[in-house]
Amino acid sequence: MDSTTWPPSSWSVYLLPIRTNNDVEGWHYCLNNKAQHGRLNLYQLIHLLHDETSLVAVNVKLLSEGKAARLQRRYYAQLQQRVAKYWDEHAAGTRSAARLLSACSRACKHA
Repeated sequence: MDSTTWPPSSWSVYLLPIRTNNDVEGWHYCLNNKAQHGRLNLYQLIHLLHDETSLVAVNVKLLSEGKAARLQRRYYAQLQQRVAKYWDEHAAGTRSAARLLSACSRACKHA
């Protein structure tokens, strides 16, 4: 598990607000729509990916300047706040590990 290439901090979602790959799935969905769901030849694919790379610099700049925000449905934002609260209580010692897991399980049951 000791690796300079992929240390645990790069693949662990411990205490991170984003714990899924839904953002990547959303990008992939949009890319598939642009690609007409995979009906591209190699040269069309290269052109599409080249166009996508031009957007990366713009997106990085917007994110670094705080001008872009992650879109999240209200329900999931509220769910994330509840889970973060439970973790904070656990870190403060006011919620046991068993109560933390139970509360998170109940909160995420219908998500």
